[in-house]
Amino acid sequence: MNRISIISFLLAFVFQFSSYEDIQAQSIELTGDAYVFGNPIVEVPSYIIVKNLTSDSLDVRCQKNIIDTASGTKNRFCWGITCWPASTYVSPIPDGVRTIPAGFADSTNFTAYYDAFGNSARAIVEYCFYPIGNISDSTCLTVHYNDNTSSITENTREIGLSDFYPNPSENLTRINYVANNNSYLQILDILGNKIQSFDLDKSGVLEIPTSHFSSGIYFGNLISDSRTVSVKKIIIN
Repeated sequence: MNRISIISFLLAFVFQFSSYEDIQAQSIELTGDAYVFGNPIVEVPSYIIVKNLTSDSLDVRCQKNIIDTASGTKNRFCWGITCWPASTYVSPIPDGVRTIPAGFADSTNFTAYYDAFGNSARAIVEYCFYPIGNISDSTCLTVHYNDNTSSITENTREIGLSDFYPNPSENLTRINYVANNNSYLQILDILGNKIQSFDLDKSGVLEIPTSHFSSGIYFGNLISDSRTVSVKKIIIN
């Protein structure tokens, strides 16, 4: 194999690996949107579900790595018992540590926010999670905020979810979707338990009765071709 062929192979491998949105290492699995879009006048949120794949509880830290951002913008995240300023890149011990029980999917603790202060500039940020003392067991997810620069973005935007509305909800909520023929919406509770699922076809508005749901926080996961491509949060009163 000549040098050009080797380089082409490596580039193809890196591209294929980076396109996944449901990522796991030995101990931790992450699920969340790789591309998020919002009004640049307000903070744009992104959510990541962090699951402990081991048979023991894990004390997990979060590390933020800025890949690309514009001057005058900020990115902050919430993990542990509080939200951290944009100047924090690694969640501090002990307040920035989240204990995740064995097999538990923590779907409520992590939220990141991108504030462009009205600027249309994109940001690309990598979030890594790892057990204390074992950074080599990191699992990372790269999030693109308001990134309109590539064909990957356009493909991702074609298949996706709006926010739930109304949210919070008491008796009924709705969500707009764009899907393919192998897609469904899965409703999970904060423990990661599957509550309900709905088959989706092409695009439309899905109405979900919620009067039989217990009060609390739930997540709607859009599953397409066996991959999670979008996650939206809903609060039930």
